[in-house]
Amino acid sequence: MCGFCAVFAGSPHWSELPTGDTPDELTRQAVRRQRLRLLNAVVQAYGCTVEDWHGGQYIVRSLRGRSEIVSALPEVWTLVEAIAGQAIDLLSPTLLAALKAINAP
Repeated sequence: MCGFCAVFAGSPHWSELPTGDTPDELTRQAVRRQRLRLLNAVVQAYGCTVEDWHGGQYIVRSLRGRSEIVSALPEVWTLVEAIAGQAIDLLSPTLLAALKAINAP
């Protein structure tokens, strides 16, 4: 399926599905914004940024100008690792410090 068709025909990845009660659209958007904030804290350490694309996909951009649309979180991680040329280490002290700084008051 082409990327354009996936926008209209694709269903959300399991990691994007709501937990508990089904949230309204405003809640879903707020959760997505928070997810993007956390994603960017992680991927910036690897020279990338992630943006929302029409509430269902993501645009992953590198500092060198490469950009690609992906449809789910697993694809974000795969693409960031490909761009960075290394595996994402979620236990990296640098990354953990960046994530801790997000939650600091």
